[in-house]
Amino acid sequence: MVSNEKVNILMVDDQPGKLLSYEVMLQPLGENLIKATSAKQALEILLRTEVAVVLMDVSMPELDGFQLAAMIREHPRFQRTAIIFISAVHLTDVDQLKGYEHGAVDYISVPVVKELLRAKVRVFADLHRKTRELETLNRELEQRVSERTEELASKAELLLQLNAELVGKNRELDAIVHTAPDIIFSRQANGERDYISDRFYDYTGAAPESGNGFGWLDYIHPQDKEDAITKWARSVELGTNYEAEFRMRSKDGYYRWFRSRAVPIRNDDGEIVKWYGTCSDIHDSKILEQSMRDNATELERMVDSRTDELRRLSVRLMSMQDQERRRIARDLHDGLGQELAVAKMVVDRLTLDKTSATQSDGWLHASNIIDRAIQQVRTMSHLLHPPLLDEVGLLSALSWFVEGLAKRSGIEATLDVQPKDFPRLSGDVETAVFRIVQEALTNVFRHSGARHVWVTLSQKEGRISVTVRDDGKGIAVGIAELRPDSVGVGIGGMRQRAKEFGGNLQLTNANPGTLVELTVPTSGILREPAEALQP
Repeated sequence: MVSNEKVNILMVDDQPGKLLSYEVMLQPLGENLIKATSAKQALEILLRTEVAVVLMDVSMPELDGFQLAAMIREHPRFQRTAIIFISAVHLTDVDQLKGYEHGAVDYISVPVVKELLRAKVRVFADLHRKTRELETLNRELEQRVSERTEELASKAELLLQLNAELVGKNRELDAIVHTAPDIIFSRQANGERDYISDRFYDYTGAAPESGNGFGWLDYIHPQDKEDAITKWARSVELGTNYEAEFRMRSKDGYYRWFRSRAVPIRNDDGEIVKWYGTCSDIHDSKILEQSMRDNATELERMVDSRTDELRRLSVRLMSMQDQERRRIARDLHDGLGQELAVAKMVVDRLTLDKTSATQSDGWLHASNIIDRAIQQVRTMSHLLHPPLLDEVGLLSALSWFVEGLAKRSGIEATLDVQPKDFPRLSGDVETAVFRIVQEALTNVFRHSGARHVWVTLSQKEGRISVTVRDDGKGIAVGIAELRPDSVGVGIGGMRQRAKEFGGNLQLTNANPGTLVELTVPTSGILREPAEALQP
């Protein structure tokens, strides 16, 4: 029952007029007002309704108010129901005493003062309401006490179970500590050891309990002691995890490497209350690690040596390749080419001497064949090693090759040189740059599907820059990144040639097409003026 809930007030009188007057007087209370015109009707209402206050007349037919009050009090439900008598006849002290003896809580005489009646009924109505609230609270309290008691009993049982499990876990922990190959220790909040497992004493041969405090430091290698103490002091100061490696002396006098680790245990306020840690023997792995490092160093040295050897071999191979191309080109031009030229001259002379037109046409056809063979020999000779590269220089050789590519492939090719008086480079560098451009343009012709290609050669800011850009379909990501599994021999050779002179080669997608960029520092690759005049 809540504090603002209405209560039932039963008004009993055989005169309806009085009941109506009582109703008017008590209406301002805002309670439920129930009327009964006889004792019998009042009893029926009481049996089916909870009533807070009974307001009744003493003088009623059949049963008077005293008799009705006595019957009400006999029922267990109505032992505490407030009964107020109203009488215009029984006004003596004896009548009032009789009313109190029959269970009345108050006795009001007629004429009734409405304020007084209203005040008395309000008091007993509120008292009934508070009583019901108290009973409800008592029931709820009893329920809570019962639930709390059951909860405490359940927690007590669970606590007993946890204690039993804790005892078992402690036994298991003791077994682990005594059989673990690592040294297990604990420290106080200030960093001083207060426990160390038997494994420490078995290894060092120290006296029992001598490892507590800072006694364990007596067994650390002198060269490692300062580092171990410094790291531990820093961990205690900052509250961070501790880790250190040091050598510890065994009972035989030998030192072995150990790795010590510890973590702080904190309370709810974040303060360190304990440290727990282990100390593990890492001597064998330490030796193996050192051996691996030594082997790795030796392997790196051997790899570097082999790489240098391969680099020298690569340079020598490319140099020999260029020399062989130069020799073959000269042999083709000076040997086979000269022979074909002489043969053409002879055929041309014979053609002039013949009188028969048919024979003359045959000799003319043979002359044309020899002429084409001579042209092919010259082209092969120039492609293997352009004479212009040795005689005039890189610019002339590039101009000849770019023009030839445009004629042979139908691709519109452009060569741009900055500055116009581009300097002569050393022979090896000019050969390398020509081969890189030659390979790049060959790739454009074979793979790009381009219609235009632009070649740029420039000197600025202490470096030579060469670019080849086309408007074709571009290249794959793996090739642009120069992955070993993606590039072929041609691009690999271009990259290696660039490296030999300290240069850098990059391939990027130009959207559209591909951009090949070669940069070479000018230091040491420019010819002296006198040298540049020599063929």
